[in-house]
Amino acid sequence: MADEFDLPTRPGLTLTLDDLASIVDRSGPGEAITFIKQKYGNRKELLRLLQTHEDDGISHLPQDVSTRKEMYGTNSLYEVEEAGVHGSIWSIIQSQLLKEVRLVVILVLAVISFGLSFGDSDLMKYSYFFDMEEQKRAGWIGALCLFVLTLFIFTFQVVSTYFLDAQYSITQRKRQLFSMAQVYTIRGSAGVYQPRDEIVVGDIIYVKCGSTVPADGLIIYSNNLKVNEFRVTGLDTLVDKSANGDAILLKGSKVIDGRARMVVLQVGRHTKLGKIDIGVDKGVNNAAFNPNEFAPHSVGTESGDIARSSEVQVNIAGNEGGNTSDVATQAAPRAYSPLGSQPIRNKKKKSVLTQDLNRVSKYVLITAIVLCILIGLAVVINFCYQTFVNDGSTWDIKYLKDIVDLVIVTVTVFTITYPSFLPSIYHHICKMSAHEIRHDQIYVCNVEAYGIMGNITTLLTNKTGVITENYMRVEDIFIFNEMLHINWPERPHNLISKLEMTNATLLLTEGMSVNTDYTSQIIENPGYSNLEHVGDRTDCALLEFVNILGGHYRAFRDSNPEDKVMRVYPFNTSRKMMCSVIAKEDLNVNRVYCKGAAERVLKRCTTFLDSKGMPRLLDGETRAQLISKIEEMSMRKLRTICLAYRDMSIESTEEESVDLAREDEVISDLTCIALLGISDRVRQQAAKYVRALQRSGIRITMVTGDVLQTAGAVARESGIVRSNKDLCLNSDTFNLKIHGLPMNEPVYATSITDNHKIIYAEFNKIWPRLKVLAQAQPEDKQCLARKIPAAPSELQPQLVAVTGRYIGDEETLAEADLGIALGNVGSVEAKTAADVILKDDSIFSIRQAVMWGRNIWDGVVKFVQSQLVRGMVTSLIAFIGACTFSNCPIRAIQVLWSYLLVDVSIILLADKPTRHILKYKALGSDNHMISELFIVTVLSHFVYQITVLLVFIYKGAELFDIDDGLLRSPSAFPTQHMTMVFNVFMLMQIFNQLNERKVHGQQQIYKGLYQIRSLVYLVELVAQVLIVQNGNYGFGTKPLDLDQWLWCLAFGIGTLLWHQIVLIFYKLINMLVPLIVNGN
Repeated sequence: MADEFDLPTRPGLTLTLDDLASIVDRSGPGEAITFIKQKYGNRKELLRLLQTHEDDGISHLPQDVSTRKEMYGTNSLYEVEEAGVHGSIWSIIQSQLLKEVRLVVILVLAVISFGLSFGDSDLMKYSYFFDMEEQKRAGWIGALCLFVLTLFIFTFQVVSTYFLDAQYSITQRKRQLFSMAQVYTIRGSAGVYQPRDEIVVGDIIYVKCGSTVPADGLIIYSNNLKVNEFRVTGLDTLVDKSANGDAILLKGSKVIDGRARMVVLQVGRHTKLGKIDIGVDKGVNNAAFNPNEFAPHSVGTESGDIARSSEVQVNIAGNEGGNTSDVATQAAPRAYSPLGSQPIRNKKKKSVLTQDLNRVSKYVLITAIVLCILIGLAVVINFCYQTFVNDGSTWDIKYLKDIVDLVIVTVTVFTITYPSFLPSIYHHICKMSAHEIRHDQIYVCNVEAYGIMGNITTLLTNKTGVITENYMRVEDIFIFNEMLHINWPERPHNLISKLEMTNATLLLTEGMSVNTDYTSQIIENPGYSNLEHVGDRTDCALLEFVNILGGHYRAFRDSNPEDKVMRVYPFNTSRKMMCSVIAKEDLNVNRVYCKGAAERVLKRCTTFLDSKGMPRLLDGETRAQLISKIEEMSMRKLRTICLAYRDMSIESTEEESVDLAREDEVISDLTCIALLGISDRVRQQAAKYVRALQRSGIRITMVTGDVLQTAGAVARESGIVRSNKDLCLNSDTFNLKIHGLPMNEPVYATSITDNHKIIYAEFNKIWPRLKVLAQAQPEDKQCLARKIPAAPSELQPQLVAVTGRYIGDEETLAEADLGIALGNVGSVEAKTAADVILKDDSIFSIRQAVMWGRNIWDGVVKFVQSQLVRGMVTSLIAFIGACTFSNCPIRAIQVLWSYLLVDVSIILLADKPTRHILKYKALGSDNHMISELFIVTVLSHFVYQITVLLVFIYKGAELFDIDDGLLRSPSAFPTQHMTMVFNVFMLMQIFNQLNERKVHGQQQIYKGLYQIRSLVYLVELVAQVLIVQNGNYGFGTKPLDLDQWLWCLAFGIGTLLWHQIVLIFYKLINMLVPLIVNGN
């Protein structure tokens, strides 16, 4: 660290935004360096003015970061201003006014009815009042209570929506922050990962192959850096960048190869990309490039759910390093193109649940409109006929209140028959569940994913992170012709003693230290047995092994700083290895260190270290021995890595002009140092969760880049492979069977999208039994995700879920029925394209996602079932009343009370799922909301309730020996007869909510009632008692005695018994029909 690096005692920042822009604008070869020399003297002076250091970065003090944000802005292209509480509530009120026009109409009519109540009117012929004053009092109290209740319902909806939206917004912000790129940054001499938006001017950051440059900056160090600046310049070409050449990196540029360390000069809207996007927003015609033209899906982009910028970031903490696992989902450097490099989300079709709900909502709306028009016409015509024909009265303003009250009844019946939130109940339940789902380590990015999660039938999963812990350690090492097992945490003294006698100490420890990503590190956490691994997990396992051997990886890196590394060949799926070239001036050689997939590296080796640590020719017998050791470690679920090196004399390199850019020449004639077996233990209880998913009808296939032996062993331990009928194939065998050609054939790429290239007869034989696909490429997973749903099969239509973590996964995740990104180690591209992000990457979280998906599906079905019964009963009773005695037996305010309970009951739809929900088989895209059981449930309860109500209406006065209140006007004095009708109607609705708790034919409806939100049932009952006993003019009720209450409760509770009888007969019929059909 520089001695003068003491920011609190140094003067303030003096460089302005214009000063920094003048540097960034000079992005040609050598232009920025020349300009800096002319104006500032050298690069170090520029860094001094920025109060930063190329090795130590800026201060980690919060006040320094805040000062830089104030002076130079934040690294966000679009800063969204918070609307505030008042603004949010006002916007919700406006939205609710548009949605709840019916409530607004009722409010207006209630005011009119209230005013008319004070006029001289004898109301209808059948008004039983003792005098005119009592009649007026009943009229205005009823109208006022109707107004207050309607206003309360509207207020309740606004407040509940506000809190629900606020909670959902918090969840969304946490998801966006979690999905945001983490940039490796040097602050206060320590390397930390910072969210992309927290980068400030002066930060020293790292970029590498596959990442997207997060801000405009000046290169301090680079190694074979090639970028594509299409996002900024519109030119789809590779540009060489270096510290002494073209030294300016622009925000949004894609790093195609190499790595670099840079100092940030411009952030956010002040970057070139920010200025372009601002210009586009303002309508400026940018002929070179329109960023919005290629905008991807929004997760993890700049701000909001719909990204205004097409910026895509890469999590440089991802696993591009020496990790040979799951390479099926990690892309090699590829030709950059505007569409090919950015995950453009396909417009997926809506989930089956959404389609069913839209269809039901449309039919209910049409039915409600027709019925309410008929009810309105019937009550008005009947009223006019009785008043002006039978009684011979002439029109008078006093009859206007009666007509207004009848219209109010009609509007309220329409409100309960087609509630405004019926079409949006799916989204409402999703919002309520999002907070609870987040606690289960799950973020859902696409609202349609909620309806798909519970119905997936096939899961294509990674091995690393999902099935295994993704915490790696070196367990075995084959060196000096001897296999040694490492017993953690004990140090392998026998290995250390042998290393001390040979030069293998330097080769082994230095190779593992410098031929790894320098952003990877291990951190000791007091109180924890395991070290914290930061960065690539395989690299961290090697670094931890260096320390246990008595070395210090930081010392090796300090001796070979990153800017002194001559050349780096980073890991990718085509290379499957990582190599670094460093200068050993004391030995007069350039040393090449190589690590990677054992079988790949071993093919490039011609010698090996013998038992004395001396290079010997790698003959056929020795090569066969090494291959057998690789297979032995693979069978023990260990990932095998080969460490090798090569020394090239500096003289020969210069004389023979060995070009380090010519990879095949450099990575050849290697000497094998050792074979390492790295463990990644299967997660505890992984087999339990795998089995739970399999029992629920989900086929699980593990797609991994590991060799077949390792993958098969993990699959057997985790329960993915359970019998000899299950298939475990490697990529070449799989493609040979379904395409008739191996993976490396050039026509394979076109065969994925060409149906004629797939041999479906073979494909249909393979995929239902395929449990492991090893040594897979990204195209293999994409092929399965595309072709399984499209394959003609006797099985039910398939919904395929795919997990992904690497940059090459984004297209597959975007196209799959359900894309699941591994959030802990996944790239931002994967998170951007996915529908679901798992915070802990585990199979447990996938099981929870399936459970929540089914739970939300059940919640929608519960609501629709209950609402159809309530709406059908209310509208039919109103229609019968309108046709027979020109009035609805249930008053308008009583219907609104039922509507309020509908609002409140939505709380009950977001119960936490239980494991029992996985007992029901997944049906894929064949699973529809309107099932046979759904129809039976709705019709049976409709018949029960309508029968009970008709008996109470037409025979209630006679049966219970009370005054007949059938022919009284809607504003007349309440009677016990009509109060009992209202009471039994509400009690049947309340108890039917208990029936609707289970929608799969379960008879144990009481299970789960211990949850706190189940108190809603008790609150509804207490409120109903209070309204009946104290409602009077306001709610149109008259207190009931104990016998009358018992009768009402008997028929209300009868819905529970009726539900059990219906289920028993339904199950009995389903059991007998097949026997009858089969002749048994």
